[in-house]
Amino acid sequence: MADYKRNRMFFASSTTFMLAVAAYMSFSLLWHEPVPTGWRAALTLLLLLLSQTITIMRALVSFRPNLPLRLMRVGGFVSSSFMVLSWLVLVRDALLAPAFVVSLFVPGTGGGVDMFFSALLSIPAELCMVLFSLAAAAFGMTRALAVPSVRRVDIPIRGLPPELEGLTIAHLSDLHIGSTFTGEWLEEVVRRTNALEPDFTLITGDLADGTPERIGRFLFPITRLRARCGVAVSVGNHDYYAGLRSWVDTWRSWGITVLVNEHKEYRVRGRNVVVAGVSDPCAVLFRSLDASLGPPDTRKALQGAGEGLRILMAHRPGDAEQNAALGCHLQLSGHTHGGQFFFLFPLVSRMNRGFRSGLYKAGSMPVYVSPGTGMWGYVPMRLGVAAEITLLTLKKDSPPSRS
Repeated sequence: MADYKRNRMFFASSTTFMLAVAAYMSFSLLWHEPVPTGWRAALTLLLLLLSQTITIMRALVSFRPNLPLRLMRVGGFVSSSFMVLSWLVLVRDALLAPAFVVSLFVPGTGGGVDMFFSALLSIPAELCMVLFSLAAAAFGMTRALAVPSVRRVDIPIRGLPPELEGLTIAHLSDLHIGSTFTGEWLEEVVRRTNALEPDFTLITGDLADGTPERIGRFLFPITRLRARCGVAVSVGNHDYYAGLRSWVDTWRSWGITVLVNEHKEYRVRGRNVVVAGVSDPCAVLFRSLDASLGPPDTRKALQGAGEGLRILMAHRPGDAEQNAALGCHLQLSGHTHGGQFFFLFPLVSRMNRGFRSGLYKAGSMPVYVSPGTGMWGYVPMRLGVAAEITLLTLKKDSPPSRS
């Protein structure tokens, strides 16, 4: 069970950061209000407590969901509301700061600035911020918890053989079964995916938030995925947190093709198609990990592969340039959840080497980053980006003409 504790450093740093955010919010929201000291202290403690919702849920659950799903969603609603409120406070203060500077250096602006300050710092304004945060979190959760719709995307591939023109891939990612969704939700995802009648169905990691013993029955519906040529799975960081070795063994016992730094070859319309999958970088955090499930190694994953179209499943998109140089023709990834909230888009893109959601190119290799089919249960909210079941259709991409 030691593997479940290897992510302590991440949670320690995030806990400290959220405490700092809560302390700032307390200062920003309460210092100027005529509130009795006792109430100010109580509200400050409440903000500090709310900032630790994710940490508390993690302490109770520890990637083995043993809380009722409704209670998990209440916690998710609280954490989502807190994140929206913190963003609103930062935006408000960003508006106040230049106004304050103007009042100091531009004569005759003091009265207008005072009115501006009074309006934004009033108790009614701050109550509106709280109510907006609750409404936005409720709306975002409704979107995040719904069964996603299908998005169709054409993928241009340089030198694609004519026989493979129109090949279709149903791309799923970040299901997060256990902390957010159960088998009923997954059954509908499977039904919608199968209705597309794809040539391949590929899942790029983060399938499970829990152990096979606790949530195996919820994830079992993936065994009913069907595709003309094959169904394959790669792994993500949450699969490690949940106990990767036990999950890989379970999936393979169910008859699912799991690719961890390995590949499988398919004969499609007379052509060879190589589907490879790599592990996740967080493998280095798990010292007791089986050596066969080590860090991502695209070279190893492609070792011995024949000539043909090479499709790589890599949960995190960041190594796309390297993977293109190793001869991959298409990379499918997830992990980013599309940024999840619009105010996090720049940060998520920066943390993933410019990749957030949608179609990109690394050299001549297309990279498709799924915004996720599901959602992590600790912050189950989407604002500005929708979940999706993606149907990718391969098209031949001609090289640019030289003038």
